Amino acid sequence: MPYAIKLLTALLLTEAIEVPVCLTFGIRKKQLLIVLLANLITNPLLNVIYGLFVLYAPAYSAVILAGLEILAVLTEWRIYCALTDAKRPFITSLTANAVSFGIGLILMRIL
Repeated sequence: MPYAIKLLTALLLTEAIEVPVCLTFGIRKKQLLIVLLANLITNPLLNVIYGLFVLYAPAYSAVILAGLEILAVLTEWRIYCALTDAKRPFITSLTANAVSFGIGLILMRIL
């Protein structure tokens, strides 16, 4: 599968998982564009950087992945703080990212 298709698939799966999570944490439907755009910023960037580390420094890939996931949570948290009325933006970001990461791990094992 071409790399661009993999990136697009990862982004679409992330959106499909994180949008409902954000809804359950009080982000209103009219603010879902913010969630979509936050993921559009963080997801492809995370996947490209991680892919480079796997390719050139595989021994550090787990540490890099953890760091990148933390940065994604923090970035999305700040975006949610600034642009939504989420009651608990950090918990929203952390939960959405944890759920999408966990489902992604499961899908990678299955596929």
